[in-house]
Amino acid sequence: MKEIWKIIFYTKIFKNYYYLVAFFVVVIALLNQVTPLLTKQIVDLIVAQFSTHKAPISQLFVLLGLIIIANVLVNIITVISQYIGDLLSVKVNSFLSEKYYSHVLSLSIDYFDNELTGTIVNKLNRGIYNITSLIEQAGNNFLPFFVSTFVTLLIISYYSVPLALLLFILFPIYVYISHKSAIEWGQVESEKNRIADVASGRVQEAIGSIRVVKSFIREAVEFGFFHNTRKDIYHLTKKQSLRWHKYDLYRRFVLVVIMLSIFTYVIYNTFQGHFTIGVMTLLLALSQQAQFPLFAMSFIIGQIQRAQAGSKDFFIVLEETVKIKDKNNASVLKNVKGKVIYSNIDFSYNKGNQVLHDISFTINPGKRIAIVGESGEGKSTIANLLLRFYEPQAGTITIDGNNISDLTQQSLRQNIGVVFQDTFLFSGSVLDNIRYGKEGATKDEAIKVSKIANAHEFIKLLPDGYETEIGERGIKLSGGQKQRIAIARALLKDPPLLIFDEATSSLDSKAEFEVQRALSKLMEGRSTLIIAHRLSTIRNVDHIVVLQKGKIVEQGSPSDLEKKKGVYAELLSFQNLGPLADERLKEFNIAA
Repeated sequence: MKEIWKIIFYTKIFKNYYYLVAFFVVVIALLNQVTPLLTKQIVDLIVAQFSTHKAPISQLFVLLGLIIIANVLVNIITVISQYIGDLLSVKVNSFLSEKYYSHVLSLSIDYFDNELTGTIVNKLNRGIYNITSLIEQAGNNFLPFFVSTFVTLLIISYYSVPLALLLFILFPIYVYISHKSAIEWGQVESEKNRIADVASGRVQEAIGSIRVVKSFIREAVEFGFFHNTRKDIYHLTKKQSLRWHKYDLYRRFVLVVIMLSIFTYVIYNTFQGHFTIGVMTLLLALSQQAQFPLFAMSFIIGQIQRAQAGSKDFFIVLEETVKIKDKNNASVLKNVKGKVIYSNIDFSYNKGNQVLHDISFTINPGKRIAIVGESGEGKSTIANLLLRFYEPQAGTITIDGNNISDLTQQSLRQNIGVVFQDTFLFSGSVLDNIRYGKEGATKDEAIKVSKIANAHEFIKLLPDGYETEIGERGIKLSGGQKQRIAIARALLKDPPLLIFDEATSSLDSKAEFEVQRALSKLMEGRSTLIIAHRLSTIRNVDHIVVLQKGKIVEQGSPSDLEKKKGVYAELLSFQNLGPLADERLKEFNIAA
């Protein structure tokens, strides 16, 4: 029941809605007793009519009129109650969805390093669906059933305490059997959810990388993986359903035995003259009415179990710790000059696997510094640390003397522009993607930066110009076009600091030339950190830092490093050896 209490806790802001629904439920439960109670009076009236006593017909019509009024009121209040329940359901849905998404957006990058996108989305959808279904069913069905049953038992006990006790015994037995079935059902459901999450994540990956799937002719492999997960879910469901129906058979058997006992008890006592015909009619009607919650009990407990199983992962995500937080007295970074200093930085993603060792270097205002090194040696990590996507285990990074760990993350990232190697564009128009760099930017501002980024000319030639829809991740654009839009986006942000994860290694010569021209304009007057993949693109930087095994082995200006005849000079010399240099360059993940 832990997840159920969490649902109540997280949705307590809607308590007024809960109180209103509960009030209507009590009123409906009381009104539902009117018909069997008045039916007893009508039966007694009819029996009196056929005996020596003459009953007035007007009394019959009054009773019938009251039954009609009670039923009309029940229907009206039920509709109102269900309407309020529907509003409550959508409010809870929106509230929890927003809370989940807001929390996910606040999580540190390392959380996303270990989770599939499809899994995160699946946990949201499943959790929200099960939680809102439970709340909706609770307002529309569960609560009315239980309140109605409680009132019914009170009325029955007024006429016959033994009968009420016999009926009451049925509930704990029924609940116990249902609880046992729900536990076994929930265990299998959790396993089904785990498999479904993996399948959903893989499907999203395959669709997102459909060109890779098709080019490697892996459609059958991807479908086979999905088919196998669905087959696993089928077999689990088969086992789950068999167990559930076994317990359902036990429930039905107990129900039949006790209800037949109740029927026999009432008929016998009526025959013996202990109950009137009217009382017999009332007790049989109320006993039948008390069955309805029992018939729904397995569904109710199943729904609760679904909500528990479905919301478990949802709440695990909500309770995921935000590892990188602003300090209570965090400062706002402003009036940036652009001096960045890395001092004795140590960093590891996992214990015992240190990526960076004692990294120290300085980026002076308006200068360009390039990081060169082997693949997997922490070049991108150095950039990620500046953005505070991760925190170093030792050392400090300062901007104009401000330790970045003392700054608000928003103000820090507001002052840093990033052009990634893999260009991330959103579905939507070209204009939407450029304006992503600055909230509230005008179209004129977007056009201005597009011209600087050498993107305006090709954008004009698109079918709808700046309003052209570019598809998911900008799939309708070439690599060079996407990069120039990304550069325009960064320009619109107008940051004093720039991180450039060089993106020209996969472009053809013409596209690379256009992008390099745009980048040169982007880097003018900005302190720039370049993650270098092509040595030919960093000839004009002010400073180069060479990494090897996570340590700085040399640093200095390009001309100084060439003269030193060290690692950088060795790598540079391979540019002129053509194919002979390929193997050596591959070791460093660097291209000529």
